Amino acid sequence: MSYRGIDVKAATATDRPLIDYINGDNLDVSDEEDGFYSKDDDDYVIHPKWKAMINRTSNRVPRRLQRYFVIYVGLLIFTYISWKTYLGPRWEANRQELRDMDDTPKTLYGTNMRPDFTDMIQLKTMDEKHLPKGTEGKRLIVVGDLHGCKEELEALLKKVDFNKENDHLIATGDMIAKGPDSPGVISLLMSLGASAVRGNHEDRTLLSIAEQSAHHAPLPGPEEPTDRASDFLDEESFSHGDYKVRALSKQFSKKQIHWLSQCPVILRVGPVTGVGNLIVVHAGLVPGIPLERQDPFQVMNMRTIDLKTRVPSEGREGTPWERFWNYQMKKLPVHERQTVIYGHDRKRGKRIEKYSKGLDTGCVGGGKLTAMIIEPGKEKLVSVKCKTYIQ
Repeated sequence: MSYRGIDVKAATATDRPLIDYINGDNLDVSDEEDGFYSKDDDDYVIHPKWKAMINRTSNRVPRRLQRYFVIYVGLLIFTYISWKTYLGPRWEANRQELRDMDDTPKTLYGTNMRPDFTDMIQLKTMDEKHLPKGTEGKRLIVVGDLHGCKEELEALLKKVDFNKENDHLIATGDMIAKGPDSPGVISLLMSLGASAVRGNHEDRTLLSIAEQSAHHAPLPGPEEPTDRASDFLDEESFSHGDYKVRALSKQFSKKQIHWLSQCPVILRVGPVTGVGNLIVVHAGLVPGIPLERQDPFQVMNMRTIDLKTRVPSEGREGTPWERFWNYQMKKLPVHERQTVIYGHDRKRGKRIEKYSKGLDTGCVGGGKLTAMIIEPGKEKLVSVKCKTYIQ
C-alpha cells in the first residue's frame, strides 16, 4: 500500500514517521497554529500596536461620546466639502457682487444725453388727493400685470371691497395682450378713474398704431392680407409678431387708445406714512439716475443690471435690478429713499422687499392676480386664482 507515492509497508518496517517522507521546503504553517492567520506588518492599514492603543483608549470612552464624536467628524467633513464645492464659491461671488455695487464705474450709465421721446410721457405725478392720509380711510390698490383678464380683475376688486369713493386703483402696466378681453380691461380701468403706467405691451401696441398712421395704413381687418409683399411691415417686424399687435390694436376705440397714450412710463405716487415714498413702473429703475433721465425702454423691459457698467438689460444674466436698488436705497438718507412697485417679471413672481415690490404673479398663465393694498402705516397683499389662457 502506498500513500502519495510512499511505500507504507517499508515505512512501517523501519518505524520511521510518515511526516519525514514529506519534502518540508514548501511546507505551509499549519492552520492550527496562530501564525497561520497572522499578517506581515506591511499588510496592515493600521499597525497592530497602534490598533491596540486605539482600542485601549476607546474602551475608556463611553459609547455615547464615541457616537457623538463620529457624528461631529462626519458633519465637519460634510461642511468642508460643501464649503469647497458650493458655499465658498457662492460666498465669494456675493462678496464680489457687494464690492461691485459699492464701486463706481469709470463710465457711468445715464451720464450721456438721452434723446427726447415725443410719442410718450416719461413721468407723471399722481394727484395728491388719492394719497392715503390720516384717518380718512383712503386706500391705494396697486395691481400687477392684467393682460386682458377682466374677469379676474373684477373678482379681485370684489375681494378687496373696492370703493371708488375712497380707493384709487393703479395698474403696473401690461394691461393688454395675451388674455381674452383687453378692451374690457381698459374700459373697466377708465370707468374706475384708475391710474396706470405704460408697459412693454402697451408700448408695442401704441407704436404699431403710430406706424400705421404714419403710413396711412388702415387697421387690419378680421384677417390679415396673405400678400405680405404689399404690406409696409418688413420681414423682421413680421417675425416679431407685429401682425398680432396690429390685430389687437383694432379692438380699441379712439378713447381707449388716447387713454393708453396718456399712461406715463413712470408714475410718481408720493409719500405714504409708514410705507414710503412710492413710485410705480412696469419693469424697473436704475438707482442713481433721476427719474426724468431714466431710459424709457429699460424702465418698461429691464430685469437685471450689469454691475460693472451699470447698464440694465431685459436678460437674466446680470444682477436682479431690485437687489441693486434695495442695496443703494439703504445707503441713502431716509428722506431720499424711494420704494418701487412693479410687475413684468412673472418668472420671478411675487418679490416683496423693503424698497421694491414685485406684483406679477402670472395671471394670464393660470397663476394669480395680485394686488397690494396700501394704507397709512401698513400694506397687504391680496390675490385671486386665474384661469389659464396661455402656457
